[in-house]
Amino acid sequence: MTQTRSYNTTNSNQTDKKNSKLLKGVLVGAVVGGAVTLFDSGTRKQLTSSSRNVKNSTAGLVSKVKDNPSELKNDVQDRLKSAADVLKNAIKDAQNLYERVNEDVVPQVEEIRENASDILSTANDTKDSIKNIGSQVAEAGSEVTGDSQSSSNSNQQNESNQSGSASGTSGLSKESAQTVSASPQGSIPGKRG
Repeated sequence: MTQTRSYNTTNSNQTDKKNSKLLKGVLVGAVVGGAVTLFDSGTRKQLTSSSRNVKNSTAGLVSKVKDNPSELKNDVQDRLKSAADVLKNAIKDAQNLYERVNEDVVPQVEEIRENASDILSTANDTKDSIKNIGSQVAEAGSEVTGDSQSSSNSNQQNESNQSGSASGTSGLSKESAQTVSASPQGSIPGKRG
């Protein structure tokens, strides 16, 4: 059982016609453009001069090949060998550079990345330690002034003592008045004055 496939030849014919028209249009445009540029005498002279130079160099090359084809062949081979050597050296240099980067730079980058992670970790630990120290200092300050947050009874007692002792602290210095006001008994003697 074989299946036959029919190919759409009309599509390929249309594509060929479009490509053919495009190529014809490009060639006609080039000829018209070339003809228009030849209206200028300077362009004509330059074209004539360039044509003569190409003709002379081509004639010289053809005569060289006719006279001594092996010399030209050897010259081309030498140039190709030289180009191949330069290319090999460039590839070798690129490989050396790649190896040097992998041996020297990549480990240093990894070390810097690890150090940066360690530094960030240390900074975060330091920040937490500073917060803890700050809260301990605040707690110690509360203990010194008698404003301990751990016992609400002493806070209530402080408030009542402050209002009761405010009249008795008028002759004290500011620091002493605060100490007296903060004390649970309200009777800490201070400097008068």
